[in-house]
Amino acid sequence: MSWIIYLMGAAGFDSVRDFPEGWSPPPLGPRELILRRLREALPTIFFSSLAEGTYHGDGFSITFDIGPWEPAPRVKLLVHGSGDEVLDIIGKVAEALEARALDTGLGDFMRFHKDPDTGRHVWRDAPKPGAWMAPA
Repeated sequence: MSWIIYLMGAAGFDSVRDFPEGWSPPPLGPRELILRRLREALPTIFFSSLAEGTYHGDGFSITFDIGPWEPAPRVKLLVHGSGDEVLDIIGKVAEALEARALDTGLGDFMRFHKDPDTGRHVWRDAPKPGAWMAPA
């Protein structure tokens, strides 16, 4: 099972539906700052390059894709596996980067303080690999 989250600068917006037409998020900051904040939040994160890192937890892993841009406009998280701890990690990283976490399963921001269960049902209740069934 995998899940994609985008961390982005979107302060002041409660939902992606509130974005004005043509709006683009501000950059999260210089790559050096993003790497430092990720390492402070997750001391065991491993960066194979300046653009990509991996964090391993109990039953899951998260790949952090910062991309080639400077300053970095966003960080893409690709989550593999399962476990409740992963949501805490995503919230911790979003806070460290002063970013919002866009849950691609829901198509909106995760609300860690208002609704800590946001996104959890999408991830937990998704069919397991091999369990997908074509509509009749």
